Amino acid sequence: MHPTRQKLLDTGFAIVTAKGLRGLTVRELAAQAGVNLGTFVYHFGNRDAFIDELVELWYAPLFTGLKSVAQRGEHASAMAAFAATMQALIEFAAAQRSFINHLIGDALAGEVAAQRFLLSVPQRHPLLLLDLIRQAQAQGALRAGHPLQLMIFIMGAVGMPLILGGGAHQLAWLSASAAPLLEQIDSPDAARQRLAWALDGVRATQGEQA
Repeated sequence: MHPTRQKLLDTGFAIVTAKGLRGLTVRELAAQAGVNLGTFVYHFGNRDAFIDELVELWYAPLFTGLKSVAQRGEHASAMAAFAATMQALIEFAAAQRSFINHLIGDALAGEVAAQRFLLSVPQRHPLLLLDLIRQAQAQGALRAGHPLQLMIFIMGAVGMPLILGGGAHQLAWLSASAAPLLEQIDSPDAARQRLAWALDGVRATQGEQA
């Protein structure tokens, strides 16, 4: 990648992490990267194209990492692979909390680029998780039922509080007195506990395994 293009992307990532997509202007980006507006246009064309590439570069390592975890030969079963992949997703969310909070808040506030990205996500790592659920069902480890419904249940238990917490952080829905609640919602340990409870709830019973 051209050094100037990389510099613009690195600078953009820092701005978005601090202020969100809504806080990203081409003029400030160019100034912080030490280039003129013409250079930005030469490399990216417009703000939307820049944001699309920026968010994709942020997301691509997550998707690659999740595929690597899911496909490791060391897992004893599809259920173990699913649990490990979900754990990796929780760890990524914890490490990238600020960026994710801004992304969710931006989408809820009407930022089209954020909405466009979030609408594309269901065709990526959720399909990976869905395939692992199907395999776990075939192995008799998970309850019978539509795999999508099982995934919605698990992801709802683990991820929905994070989405609500991210939106609350960015849009200031809750007062300062609610900080302890948000800390529980955002806590990786709390997310892991919710995952364990959700998996306990969807494991096949002895009768179903038989």
